[in-house]
Amino acid sequence: MATEVMITGSGIPLPSPGRAGAGALVRHDSTMIQVDAGPATTLRLTEANVDLTQLAGLVITHHHSDHLMGIPDLVLTRWIRNGAHRCPPLPIHCPAGHAVDYVESLFDNLQPDIEARIGLAGFPDRPEVAVHPFEPQESPTVVATFGEVLVESILVEHGGVRPAVAYRFSTPDGVLVVSGDTRACDAVEDLAAGADILVHEVLSSSKLLELGLPHQRVERLGRLHAEAPTLGALAARAGVGQLVLTHLMPAPRGSDDEAELVEAIRAGGYAGRVTVASDLHTARV
Repeated sequence: MATEVMITGSGIPLPSPGRAGAGALVRHDSTMIQVDAGPATTLRLTEANVDLTQLAGLVITHHHSDHLMGIPDLVLTRWIRNGAHRCPPLPIHCPAGHAVDYVESLFDNLQPDIEARIGLAGFPDRPEVAVHPFEPQESPTVVATFGEVLVESILVEHGGVRPAVAYRFSTPDGVLVVSGDTRACDAVEDLAAGADILVHEVLSSSKLLELGLPHQRVERLGRLHAEAPTLGALAARAGVGQLVLTHLMPAPRGSDDEAELVEAIRAGGYAGRVTVASDLHTARV
């Protein structure tokens, strides 16, 4: 198996049919790393026949709920799935700050459920995570290694939401980058230089205005997220092989909307392959 990335959730906080909360699964041979885990992540992984007990780890981009709310479900389901066998703690790497606080409190309100399951099924252990905080940097910095997969991160620009990071995954096959939520900024361009695949969020202010969102709110969102033409220019300068669009604001309502989004990316100067992702879309290096 070549190195690949599967979109486990292409949605945003506002629900959209068929789109789970933000997330992506990076896979190199038998090594699997989940990036973020928004609502319904466990369902998407199960639909893709991923064995949750075989996850090598989870990396988190930032502390927004649509990137975190699926973590308790993922951790507990992984533990339940392991049944009579001991379930090793799931390694979770995240920037120091609010995301760490969230992960460390995962089980605070779940103890009655955990105790009941242990009593009912005789599980030999309790669900656990191994939290690995790191101090995010303004230049690419190694934060983890999973087998042959080297993981680097960099601080990105998500308005006043700090810290927020993007990740670069390097394997013997190639390189892929997952942006998390961010404007199209120099940091992502540096991290994505020469990458085979860039998975990046995208915003269409004009479409949001058409849907009736107040102008002031759309302006605020524009300070937090990446407009398509600007993202296209970034991908062109970085020499990215493939661009996978996710965290779609708003979700396309059909093939015409998808075509307009790709056209907006092209307007920025990017000539490579562009995919408007749906859940479970997979891109291979």
